[in-house]
Amino acid sequence: MTVLEIRNLRTQFHTDEGPVLAVDGVSLELSAGETLGLVGESGSGKSVTALSIMGLVARPAGEIVDGEVWVDGISVLGKGNDAMRKIRGKTVAMIFQDPMTSLNPLFTVGWQITEALRLHLGFTKAAAKKRAIDLLDRVGIPAPETRVASYPHQFSGGMRQRVMIAMALSCEPKVLLADEPTTALDVTVQAQLLQLLKDIADVSQTATLLITHDL
Repeated sequence: MTVLEIRNLRTQFHTDEGPVLAVDGVSLELSAGETLGLVGESGSGKSVTALSIMGLVARPAGEIVDGEVWVDGISVLGKGNDAMRKIRGKTVAMIFQDPMTSLNPLFTVGWQITEALRLHLGFTKAAAKKRAIDLLDRVGIPAPETRVASYPHQFSGGMRQRVMIAMALSCEPKVLLADEPTTALDVTVQAQLLQLLKDIADVSQTATLLITHDL
C-alpha cells in the first residue's frame, strides 16, 4: 500500500536576484515497509523536499509553487499549521540532521518524547513515561529508566541521534523521513543506526525516506 506519494513537487525561495527553485519536479512513491534512498550533493534540494512534505518550509522566504503530496491518503499541501500539527509526528515524522539543534536543551529527553504522546495519543503522564522508557530501550540507549531524565548535552552524538529516532517513532508514524541521520558520526555508529532504521522498517512496516549525500 502506498503511504507517501509526491507528484511534480516544486518548491522555491525568494532571493534578491529573484526566485530560485530548490525542488523542481520531484515525484516518488513509497509503500509501507519500504525504504527509499534520496541521494544528491549538498544543496540539491533533498532536505527541502522533506521539509515540504512536513509543511515546514519557512515562509515568506520559501513556498511550494506546484505539485501534490499525499501522506497515508491525505493531501497535505495547503493545509494550515493546526491541521499539519495533527499529522506531524502521528502520520509522518522526521529525523533531522543535527540533533543538538532539534532537541531542546532546557528539557529532559523523556519530556520531549512524552510531549508528542500526550498531544497526539492522549497518554497519561505515567503511561507516556513508560512508553518513553520503552522507546529509549528499543533504540539502544543503556539504562533507559535513568537516562529518560537526562538532558541532551549529557548524551554523545550517536546517542542523541538515537533519542531523535525514539522521538520520531513515539507515535508509530506511517512515514519516517530520515534527513542525513548519520552525519558527523563515526562509521561504526553509522552502521548501527542504519541497521536500527532497517529493523524498524521490517518490524513496524514504517515507510522510510532516507536522505543522504553518501552513496
